Amino acid sequence: MASDDSVRATVRPHKRGAAEKSWYLKPEIITFGILFLALPIFGILAYRTIAFQISEIMNSFNSHPCIFSHTDRISGEVKNWDLTGLSRSRENCGAGAKTCKDYSVVREDETFYMNVCRFVMNKPKQCTQLYGGGANVPRSIGYQTADGVCYYMGQLGTGKWSLLDKRNPAAGVKLTYRGGSQCDGSTDRSTHYHFECDPSAGIGRPVAVFGDCEFVVRWRTAHACPIQTSSFLSSLFWVAAGVAAFLVGGFVYNVRVNHMIPDWEAVPQIHTIRHIGAVVTIGAVQSWDLAVRSLPVLEGLGAWVRERVPESLSSKLGFGGDGFRSV
Repeated sequence: MASDDSVRATVRPHKRGAAEKSWYLKPEIITFGILFLALPIFGILAYRTIAFQISEIMNSFNSHPCIFSHTDRISGEVKNWDLTGLSRSRENCGAGAKTCKDYSVVREDETFYMNVCRFVMNKPKQCTQLYGGGANVPRSIGYQTADGVCYYMGQLGTGKWSLLDKRNPAAGVKLTYRGGSQCDGSTDRSTHYHFECDPSAGIGRPVAVFGDCEFVVRWRTAHACPIQTSSFLSSLFWVAAGVAAFLVGGFVYNVRVNHMIPDWEAVPQIHTIRHIGAVVTIGAVQSWDLAVRSLPVLEGLGAWVRERVPESLSSKLGFGGDGFRSV
């Protein structure tokens, strides 16, 4: 491990004859550059995640989260699904908002109108006539209609996700709604969406409805295929933000309480920061030299950086005594 004096050598001029430069790269600047460049990048990604979660909360009055996660009890593998793209609303219909329609399936003399994770947007004509106006029609995720008949197929708040096949999570997911109109006098109608994974199907649409009281809606869609998501980048943002807060807070403390001069030496763990920056710089230039061997056209750019890093630093950190020049 290099001593603090050897790392500090990077801030002192080091002559190289004709190639001498008036300034050199400081390892602490390299480290701070990486940290504060990472903050906005990871911050944007974290903001998008948080904004999505807030949007889900705001939409919860007329919808419920259209995402599902499953963790394998044995392997611990996590699979995620996002079926938000199947949900229809006037907000996401774009230019066709005036003509945006709910999903519909015809079965003999019956027509089913339905939506995913949301209430049906347009209450069917049969329902408004039967209930004496649209305001009197109970809101539902779907309606079963026929001539002079209207039944609602389930309540939005009862939505529950599960796997189509517990032994094969990749097969797809199931979304169940209960609490619909009474069927046979004692059983409430319920709706079971069977979303089958088909990468080539795109959004797809419901192709068939089975059953009389417990409706099974078959739907092949790419959205039923599990996706791999990760909170790794968001975690990096909070780590970088925590490090930045520690450095800024420590700097202020050293200046105000310990009465240190407000320069690099007042930064907490400055020696570690210098060493990290030096190692990163050395590794980057060494990698560049390897690239130059394959692409000599890069030599000019590599030389510009190499001339600003003291040769003493590379030799004392164990990278050889000939600076950063290729061998």
